[in-house]
Amino acid sequence: MATTSPPTGTPATGTPAASPQTLDAQDKIARLRAIANDFPDDVEPKPLTQAERQLASRTPIVFVEKAAIFAEAAPNIGVALSVDTASLRDAIASDLAYGGVVDETRTLTSRMEAANLRKKLKAVKVARGIYPRKKKAAPTEPPPTAPPPAVPTIPQQK
Repeated sequence: MATTSPPTGTPATGTPAASPQTLDAQDKIARLRAIANDFPDDVEPKPLTQAERQLASRTPIVFVEKAAIFAEAAPNIGVALSVDTASLRDAIASDLAYGGVVDETRTLTSRMEAANLRKKLKAVKVARGIYPRKKKAAPTEPPPTAPPPAVPTIPQQK
């Protein structure tokens, strides 16, 4: 008596095996999470408000650099205002260094979305070809109509 076993790559539970794309995506997600976990940030960062996000993103880093230079050049002012120039310099260095990482991440996201859309477009075109769509009937010409009756005109006198 022959025993039956599930098809190759299929667990005994009956769920299909993961596709190569799923396995690749899971690997990339794990690597991205490792990068995220390695990124220097507060352990539990407080979410920024919309106003805080706008203030930070709309202020050029050059402004922060000039403030640090000013606070160092005029120590009486820096001390009076309790300016921590080390934290200013840390923010400047972080913005300059990780700004490139942010740009590369956005580029990667854009490339992945475009690749997925190209593949999906090809599949959509094939799928739409499977289902016949109703053909539009050629418009029929309206039946000929008789010209409107002539309206008698009154001759004009000169």
